[in-house]
Amino acid sequence: MKPALCWVVVPGDPPTPRAILETVPGFLPGRVFVNGRPAVLDHPLELGDRVDVYPPRSHEPGSLGVLAQRDGVLLVHKPAGLASETTRQGEDSVVARVLAMLGGGHVHAATRLDTAVSGVVACCLGRDASRRFEEWRERGHVARSYLAVAVARALPDRGTWDAPLGRTKDRAGRDRARVGGPGSLDALTHYRVLGRAPASLLELRPETGRMHQLRAHAAHAGLPLLGDRLYGGPSSVVLRDGRVLGLDRVALHCLRLELPGLEAVAPIPEALRELWRGLGGADATWPAD
Repeated sequence: MKPALCWVVVPGDPPTPRAILETVPGFLPGRVFVNGRPAVLDHPLELGDRVDVYPPRSHEPGSLGVLAQRDGVLLVHKPAGLASETTRQGEDSVVARVLAMLGGGHVHAATRLDTAVSGVVACCLGRDASRRFEEWRERGHVARSYLAVAVARALPDRGTWDAPLGRTKDRAGRDRARVGGPGSLDALTHYRVLGRAPASLLELRPETGRMHQLRAHAAHAGLPLLGDRLYGGPSSVVLRDGRVLGLDRVALHCLRLELPGLEAVAPIPEALRELWRGLGGADATWPAD
């Protein structure tokens, strides 16, 4: 995606991105980057800085919905395009919407999904609920099941990915997972192939919760997820009718989240069903949601 506004700071220019935007009549603020890194509107600028402003992320149809709740734990359905937690740029988020829905209080996203991913997110209301959730996590009582559409590759119907994962940054300064190296931690993902077409439909069950674990493991196995440009996935695909479809989300969805005495299933987004169908996959391949 190209920026809606690109500005290189020269002598006499406004001192912040906010002040720059105020000089452009009718321009609506969006996602601000300074020299390729996310920045707040009041970030102080220096000569030569490059300011890029992208349109706000669009969300998939459907608003945030509460799927289940018990004892201060809410399981909510997050659409792709919505952050799990509010960023420094003040973007809309699951936490912000839950706070607005409750009229305030203490809300913590106990599980997180990347902005471009959809599915079930757990939110804890209050510190007691947060402590209880962390105890469940430490005892292995938090189970998650994901669906993913990846590039096609021959692989066994079932298996496990166990490459250790660490953290690094790419050239744009974005956090990303790194396979192996100093500081890497054990990571375990079980996969099952649900369908094969000119793409692979996968069920993924992580046992650990490393940053970008499913995306990094899939890419390391030679199956980057569709739409996942950070890990080498294609940004567009050619459908069986010859149309080229641009992908504005990562083809990953947290279908199910199970906790002691609490469980929720997030409906599979129609955008993913249409993508699979357009690639020649059968509708019956999807599990019941």
